[in-house]
Amino acid sequence: MNKYDLVSIVRPTADESVVESIHKSITDVISNGGGNVSEQGVWQRRKFAYEIDTFKEGIYTITSFESPSNVPAELDRVLKISDDVIRHKVLKMES
Repeated sequence: MNKYDLVSIVRPTADESVVESIHKSITDVISNGGGNVSEQGVWQRRKFAYEIDTFKEGIYTITSFESPSNVPAELDRVLKISDDVIRHKVLKMES
């Protein structure tokens, strides 16, 4: 099991229920892949240095988890098709 951090940027027009829904789908993908979430939360709403998909700001979220090496690819696939997630990045943490 490897340790990962997932940072995602949610569109600024999303309300709290949309963010919770995204967190639930992330947790489901990790759990179904044999991993577990250690921490999940919202950082804050921040202004971008440049415009992304007509948005000038976004809601940053972070998820820390442990999982087998195949789970980040599945998370990437699921988050790419989400209309509410503007950008995301899975980072492998050093052991």
